[in-house]
Amino acid sequence: MPQSEQLPVDAATFQEWDRAPYPLRVRGRVQHYAWGSTDAIPELLGQANPKHEPFAELWLGAHPDLPAHATIGSGEIALNRLTGAAGPVLLGERAFEQFDGAFPFLMKILSAAKPLSIQAHPNTEQAESGFARENYAGLDLDDPQRSYKDDKHKPELISALEDFYALRGFRPLDEIGRTIHAMPELSDLVPDGTLTHDGMVELYVELMQLPQLEVNRRLIPLIQRLRTVNENREFGKTDPEYWAIRADDEFSRDDHKDRGLFSVFLLNLVHLRPGQAMYLPAGEPHSYLEGTGVEIMANSNNVLRGGFTPKHVDVDELLSVLTFECGKPVVLELERDRGSGTRARYVTPALEFELSRVQLNLGESDVAGGTRGVELGIVLDGKLNIDSRGGPNLDLKRGQSFLIPYGIPYVMSARETATVFIGSVPS
Repeated sequence: MPQSEQLPVDAATFQEWDRAPYPLRVRGRVQHYAWGSTDAIPELLGQANPKHEPFAELWLGAHPDLPAHATIGSGEIALNRLTGAAGPVLLGERAFEQFDGAFPFLMKILSAAKPLSIQAHPNTEQAESGFARENYAGLDLDDPQRSYKDDKHKPELISALEDFYALRGFRPLDEIGRTIHAMPELSDLVPDGTLTHDGMVELYVELMQLPQLEVNRRLIPLIQRLRTVNENREFGKTDPEYWAIRADDEFSRDDHKDRGLFSVFLLNLVHLRPGQAMYLPAGEPHSYLEGTGVEIMANSNNVLRGGFTPKHVDVDELLSVLTFECGKPVVLELERDRGSGTRARYVTPALEFELSRVQLNLGESDVAGGTRGVELGIVLDGKLNIDSRGGPNLDLKRGQSFLIPYGIPYVMSARETATVFIGSVPS
């Protein structure tokens, strides 16, 4: 529904829902970042995209930067306003107190056609300090020079809906040492091919803080050599060199090589297959390179960038939050919920969120008891009905979303074979 056609929720209708809450239909909203693909999210939503505009992220949550809208009666209300007006009813008293009255997580469909920035997210202490510091400096919340949009940390999980490629975390020390030593343009930085952890930290900090002329001196011949090799033996998506060339095409200029290219060779290249996921705690360097997935995170929009972007880059701030942990990344698989033949979830240490997948064959049902926390879901395939026996039934199809308030029992029944992803507060 276009902004001009939105109708406010009638006060009497809202009060009735507040006294006896029931599941609500939700309309997510789209971020058109330049790196977004032009097809996956429009196809999911059943929208035409004749101008081939990038549809990067479909936001389903209450973050004030782009809140989703819930339908109550014949009107709509933004989820952040709904949380403010009926937080204990929506979230439950315990979660309302635990998360200071804020909706605890933000769920997205993310679809990348180009690499996202080299980035990391702060922990809570860093976010609170950085947010206060930028407020004190007088930066408006929408100032492009701002790094901290709020005072929250941002652990996140990405679940692949198709082949999904990303950089994530520093590679094992021996791999980094061998890789850098084998590059003529960088080999003098690791003369004997071995690295200690402290040496790796010093190496990354040095590379990220090089003057631009030195960045160019290192990267111009390196990328030229990779392009020559690629002419004789094309690199594939499982090769770091492939992504280095693509990122150079996208983000470098002749007189300004993007320093984020160094990270391609120091970070793990991850290939997630559909259904696989990875969890990113605070301080973990990463970049999503290509693919579509379901993303869920704490309710924050804090991103510290170090390259691969026209947006604000703050290398010093990025370096200050990195944990510099080395090793192979952990790939998560869905774990079946005990007592359920239809639900499976990803297990993470996050307090704010949990991501589950429900798969239903035609005529099959998923019965949810009244002990669950608030849930926010999206139908990725098929058609289904949600019956809470206390409010109007919701008939939902591919691309449509819903909100289940705290403690509301409901039955989800498939009218066609259906796949649903649900974000929730861990019980």
